[in-house]
Amino acid sequence: MVCEIKENYRTGVFLSTVSSDTVNSAIWGHGGRESQYSFKRELFQLLNNCVTHCYRQVVQENRSFWERLMWFLILVLATTALIVVLITAWNSFTASPLVTTLHDTLYPIRNVPFPGISLCNNNRISRAAAIRYAEDLSRKDPEHRNTTFFLNNVRLLGRLYQYEYDDVFQMAQFQDFLDLHDVNNVTGVHSMYDTLEKLSPRCEQMLLRCFWKSIELPCMTKTDMFEVRRTQYGFCCTFNFIGHNEDNDIHPSSYYLDMTGPDMGLVILLNGSTNDYFYNIYNNIGFSLQIFDPSETPDVSAGGVNERFVHLGSETFIRVDAITIHSEPDVQRYSRATRRCVLRNELLRYGRPYARSNCVAACRIRSVIALCECVPFFMPLGNSAKDKSVTICNLQHIACLNKYKLKWSTIITEISKIPGLEKEMEESLYCPDCLPACSGSKYQITSTALPLIKSRRTGFSITHGIDDVSDVSVVRIFFGQPETWLYKQDVASYWFEIFSNFGGMCGIMAGLSLISISENVYFIVRQFVLVLLTKSNQLRRQERRGQLVRPILP
Repeated sequence: MVCEIKENYRTGVFLSTVSSDTVNSAIWGHGGRESQYSFKRELFQLLNNCVTHCYRQVVQENRSFWERLMWFLILVLATTALIVVLITAWNSFTASPLVTTLHDTLYPIRNVPFPGISLCNNNRISRAAAIRYAEDLSRKDPEHRNTTFFLNNVRLLGRLYQYEYDDVFQMAQFQDFLDLHDVNNVTGVHSMYDTLEKLSPRCEQMLLRCFWKSIELPCMTKTDMFEVRRTQYGFCCTFNFIGHNEDNDIHPSSYYLDMTGPDMGLVILLNGSTNDYFYNIYNNIGFSLQIFDPSETPDVSAGGVNERFVHLGSETFIRVDAITIHSEPDVQRYSRATRRCVLRNELLRYGRPYARSNCVAACRIRSVIALCECVPFFMPLGNSAKDKSVTICNLQHIACLNKYKLKWSTIITEISKIPGLEKEMEESLYCPDCLPACSGSKYQITSTALPLIKSRRTGFSITHGIDDVSDVSVVRIFFGQPETWLYKQDVASYWFEIFSNFGGMCGIMAGLSLISISENVYFIVRQFVLVLLTKSNQLRRQERRGQLVRPILP
């Protein structure tokens, strides 16, 4: 840059003339002469030198207009097709990001927990217990009514299992009597929970002998195999239930089997006690048996429960086949709505670990409290147990419970518009949180029953010492095979697989690669730099031209 300074004494001004040969010959070139920035020239230069094939044919001067137009249309068509394919592939990845595959067909059964077992007597109220309770109420009655009168009223308490009623006025009168004369000495109010508990058949009388792996063990002791738990059928005898509710705060370890066969599982000798029947809801003498995931509460409406009836005078063989599902840790980064299941370490307010049946129970309890202002005695209260104002449903709530019992037995996790089923969807219990667990075991059962014949062997027999086998039942629950199937839920495609698929489509349809993409990025960055330098030079020239004429002080 050369600056020439001249003084003009005739005009009395100081002139400064600035001339520039080039701003930046390294950037502009052209033999040291400044040229204007041109995006078209830069784009043509990129296309002429681009390593991606077929792009230079669009701008080469030795090709005719029609030939260049043809290549341009080909590139536009290929780019459009590439965009459509990429969008379709991405929608496919996002719509089904997870996949469940068969991982192992020889997964050892010793790694699968033995299922939980729940045995409930079809007789909900013991006759002996009902007579004792009626006699107690007769002694407390100011009118001194006899035991038969109260025994007929005690039968009404069985309606709390089915939510059915005939004479609402009679139920209300009997409930008023209980609230006045059969109160707890500590709380001063009648407890329907305590009443139905003492009226239920005892597990100690139902379970005569229990065997595990062909070894006889005590059925009901402090370190018991069976324990009394509340289920939807009332107070039942449960085995291998490791879930948590307020009936038992202890989390016992689960039972496992490493052998198969009818003699190597759980064998139970049951006492029917037909002479003790007082309130039979099924009109069938025997037992109701549920098989379920040991971490779940047995709830038929929540799913995952296999149910069978055990008849008296029979030997029932129940073969169990398990399927185990395991979710990989990478699944956790997807939302529950996407994977449509809940991990065991999520939603711990419904149990530790998460159990779908506990979630359904909590959802049902919220609905029952909102609609009928009470909680049925057999429902696990959970967090509601801390609320002292929660009322256990009694005979005065039967009408309300009957009105909504169908709603509470139908569970939905999402609202779908299905033509013709709009009313059913509205009358169902909506529990959006209660999705199935991502990991766990599913049990399938096959049952066979044979008539029970009195053993004439002199050696060991499970019915040894029993003369009348028509009033007992034998149940054998066992694994059918030493191996099972293991399924794994995993992401359908990892990031490097998606990157590889997208890269392959870009390479085939548009000839793109990391090198060509780097060229395009360099081109874009270079255009920004050139535009900024052009504006900077223009401002600099304007400032220098403003300094051409300056006044000279005398």
